[in-house]
Amino acid sequence: MAISEIALKRRLGGGRYALIGAGQLCEMVLDLWPADLSRPEFILDSHKLGFLRGIEIRDLTGHAPIPGVVYLVAAFKMSVQEIEAFLSQVGQSEILTAYDLLEEFTPDTFTNGWRNLTAPPDVISEVSRLPGYYADAVSRSICEAASAWRYERRLVRGYTICSETGKYDLGLRGRSGTHYRCVYDCGSYDLSLPAALARSGVTFAHFIALEPDPIRFAACAALMPALAASTNAVLDLRREAVSDREGTGPFLANGLFSARLVESHVAHAALIQVQTRTLSDLDEVLFDREEAGDDRILIKLHVESAEFAALRGAERLLREKRCDLLVNLSHDEVSYRAIPPYLSSLGCFDVTLHSHALFGEGLTLFARHQR
Repeated sequence: MAISEIALKRRLGGGRYALIGAGQLCEMVLDLWPADLSRPEFILDSHKLGFLRGIEIRDLTGHAPIPGVVYLVAAFKMSVQEIEAFLSQVGQSEILTAYDLLEEFTPDTFTNGWRNLTAPPDVISEVSRLPGYYADAVSRSICEAASAWRYERRLVRGYTICSETGKYDLGLRGRSGTHYRCVYDCGSYDLSLPAALARSGVTFAHFIALEPDPIRFAACAALMPALAASTNAVLDLRREAVSDREGTGPFLANGLFSARLVESHVAHAALIQVQTRTLSDLDEVLFDREEAGDDRILIKLHVESAEFAALRGAERLLREKRCDLLVNLSHDEVSYRAIPPYLSSLGCFDVTLHSHALFGEGLTLFARHQR
């Protein structure tokens, strides 16, 4: 039986924790760990020993359960069978994740672990229609599995989980060798998109990277000379956030994958004000409409729960130009539910879904323009 919302909250509030998995995701979780909670007592991993952020890494194999400790999964690429076998070993019946804890105690600044276990019938009906917006059976099965976890707390076995390196592989989406007039890399983070596109033989005349986080902006700036040496494209790195309005907005600038625009009521030591842009207006400023013609545009959105707002801000561009889209759908419920029907309403996209992780994480939507 799936755990109820009340029982989930009770388990997460237990006060003693251990993390399963000592990889990059675990590092981020420790960096975001709520200040008023006890730190994890230890980390379990099958391949690493030592310490991470001052916390001991112990061998997962043969670990004996410690009474009172809640085990949180912080490795989302384990198989369902591996997770279930370990939790059975330690006598924990419920699957709890590190994202569950962050969502529970820091919901204003972390939404990736969103869940809706008490959704009303109209929402459940809407969610049941989501698979129908995707163009192939694999995408539909991924959507069904993501919804099962987010809305029912049911972990589906056997659905397609791909390599993370494939999430921006346009060769898998029928765009090998495509030339784009412009690529908008929104939420550039580490400037890794051009390398992924190159592996598919994709080229571009202009590459616009938007990264509002100061730490990540500096990291991207340091990588720009190497990118410039590898391409003849015009490169532009901008410290701006994409949104549905021009202006400024509060931004959680923590230098991590979770850096994001936040609501105005949020208070946090890492908040700064950043410039917000709509892609429709930015494209119009950068390119003369007549000279730009009907050449293809590629838009990547990995902007930590601002994906739907960014698409609304790009609507004129989406209607007037041949745009292909790479959109992360894991960051918030609004994007997960609203973006597929929104793109369908535009009447010009074939939409597929790629997954590289469990728990409804690692979802990348590709919208391929039909012309």
